[in-house]
Amino acid sequence: MARRNSAHEEPAGLRWVKSSASTTTSDSCVELAVADGTVFIRDSKDAEGASLVFRWPAWERFLGSTSEA
Repeated sequence: MARRNSAHEEPAGLRWVKSSASTTTSDSCVELAVADGTVFIRDSKDAEGASLVFRWPAWERFLGSTSEA
């Protein structure tokens, strides 16, 4: 299950990667970081804001459900 995470609770030193679907002309971008079996997702326009957090099994289920759409 995904949960919202305060930016203060994220592990230090996360390496954020912008979505390959993001473009320089769009302001709808997300970034992703992975640490210790956890996937963090945030809005690239609000790097200090909250992030969505998925444990690895939930992330795999999420990806599986979106690839079927």
